[in-house]
Amino acid sequence: MKKISYLFIALIVLFLFVGAVSAADTTIGGDKGVVQVTCDVNGASASLISINDDVVETKTITNGMAEFYVYTTGTPVNKVLVSADDYYTASASVSVPAAGETVVVPVTLEAKPVGGDRGFLQVNTNVIGAKVEVMSISGSVSDTDYTDVNGKVEFAIYTTGTPINSVVVSAPGWITQTVSVTVPAKGQTETVNIDLKSSVAPTTAIPTTTPASPMGFALIGLLGVIGVVALVCRD
Repeated sequence: MKKISYLFIALIVLFLFVGAVSAADTTIGGDKGVVQVTCDVNGASASLISINDDVVETKTITNGMAEFYVYTTGTPVNKVLVSADDYYTASASVSVPAAGETVVVPVTLEAKPVGGDRGFLQVNTNVIGAKVEVMSISGSVSDTDYTDVNGKVEFAIYTTGTPINSVVVSAPGWITQTVSVTVPAKGQTETVNIDLKSSVAPTTAIPTTTPASPMGFALIGLLGVIGVVALVCRD
């Protein structure tokens, strides 16, 4: 009778142990905060960008704002891009909200000039939110904008203005590049593809030991209980 009692107690302990491991292993979710982007151009597209330069989510500005719900345990976000037709794309820094907190990010879009004969210069890059400066032959900055979520930006180039001759593309963590461009003819689009290189030196990966999984600990516990039961039964 004593052996049976020991066996019964051991089984209860094992059941509680495995249940606790399973519950811990299946827990998901996390606390959320809100990033509220305000803008005076309804219909504009707002994209939340992570520190890895990935697009987390894109929403349309409605009634002057767009709200993003952000997990505080997820990959941190650090900026937002807002774009609309006939406006320059705007970039704004974003701080990660705490659980239950709302961070308001005001963004103002500047309208592009209209009128006159013009062609178009399209710059494609591999970096979201890269700064692109169009340089005139006089060495001054003719126009500035930021690449959108597709790494693209387009400039209207007026044929009656000071001719352009290059573009300068820059972004934090990337090597700045200057590339010669051709002035587009009226109604034509000149396309320039620029592949930015990282300015961060590559590091050698350090091997890490993979921690034992919760199920592994459960198996170890099971083997231990079986050993105890075997000793009790033998006695």
